[in-house]
Amino acid sequence: MDEYDSQFISLLDKLKNPLKLLNFLSTCHHKEHDGAYTPYEFYIGKEGDCVDFSIFSCYVLHYHDYNVYSVPIFFLNESSGHLLTIFEYKDTDADWYWGSRMDKYGIIDVSSLISSVSTPLDSIEACVNSYIDFLGDFYTLASYEVRPWNYCGYRTMARQQKKEVK
Repeated sequence: MDEYDSQFISLLDKLKNPLKLLNFLSTCHHKEHDGAYTPYEFYIGKEGDCVDFSIFSCYVLHYHDYNVYSVPIFFLNESSGHLLTIFEYKDTDADWYWGSRMDKYGIIDVSSLISSVSTPLDSIEACVNSYIDFLGDFYTLASYEVRPWNYCGYRTMARQQKKEVK
């Protein structure tokens, strides 16, 4: 089985907006590990770290023609960073959007949609700043990068196992 699996394609078709994607992500488990899963491997295992959740989120949103970005952020007081999925809302999202005003951008962090009550999310920088505010005073932003939806390199488990055997 691979990413052309009919059940995988059927799931992709059902996850047609960020809300439906979040409902699926809420059934998955956060688990730290080395490497990164392909979107199909994440679908099969339903677990992963922030990189895996972001790879899957970017893949699904891109599949449905969202403008989507993979945004690694780095902290001054942490040795590791974090990966966010930032996307541009579509006009059709007004059907399910629950805020009083629809922002230009949305932020997916693992299985949560981060929103801002006070600051409009009208730029990627505003999204990053809102996320840092959400984290609280313990984290200080060092830098962030804006990458295309498919910037994360990943290896399938099969390819990883073949490398280890050699």
